[in-house]
Amino acid sequence: PSDVQAVEEGCWYSKEMADYAVNFFHKFLCHSKGEWAGKPFRLLEWQEWGIIRPLFGWIRADGTRRFRRAYLEVPKKNGKSTVSAGIALFLLKADGEQGAEVYSAAADRDQASIVFNEAKNMVQSSPYLEELLMVIDSRKTISDPATRSTYRALSADAPTKEGLNIHGLIFDELHAQPNRVLWDTLKYGGASRRQPLFVSITTAGHDRNTICYEQHKYAKAILEGAVVDTAFYGAIWAADDKADW
Repeated sequence: PSDVQAVEEGCWYSKEMADYAVNFFHKFLCHSKGEWAGKPFRLLEWQEWGIIRPLFGWIRADGTRRFRRAYLEVPKKNGKSTVSAGIALFLLKADGEQGAEVYSAAADRDQASIVFNEAKNMVQSSPYLEELLMVIDSRKTISDPATRSTYRALSADAPTKEGLNIHGLIFDELHAQPNRVLWDTLKYGGASRRQPLFVSITTAGHDRNTICYEQHKYAKAILEGAVVDTAFYGAIWAADDKADW
């Protein structure tokens, strides 16, 4: 129902834009760990067709990105952090946004560093990106001098999170958030951007009294057709009888 409503509102699927995003991963990103270290990041089929193509291929009538929020629930050990880092770097360098502010957020500094470190390693493993982007490890920041854009890791215990002008946000392991304070602080941070994208990516949790379960329920309602929201993309990879919820 949401896709039908989106088409009625003038949205359409651009294979060209979807290809552009996928090619960014394949051409400019490299794996940084294990046996695949240094080799091009070839998206798995479910990553390509279940995350990247829908998020970046659907376009609104005004030419901007259709989806502004996404909830992705992925089982453990399926490359969640790697895909998250790739999305962050795409939003930083390839999304055509001047002065972009991209963040990865998490419950604590260690968790917030995971996606950042993956992105940093990707930059340092890519001859193309290493030449164009500047890594400031001590500040958990990657900057693009050409567009005056920055990507930064942000944790719930950071001293200030107010006043951010967010173009892209990767909210990592949403289920680990002890409360909704960080979520509520950041959720309107992209109000002045043309096409902000907030992505929550998490493994399933156990506690139903959390912001993560709230997002899980909302995504499930959209997938089941009970709710129509043309700007929200939900994808849940879990067998019904094995879901932690």
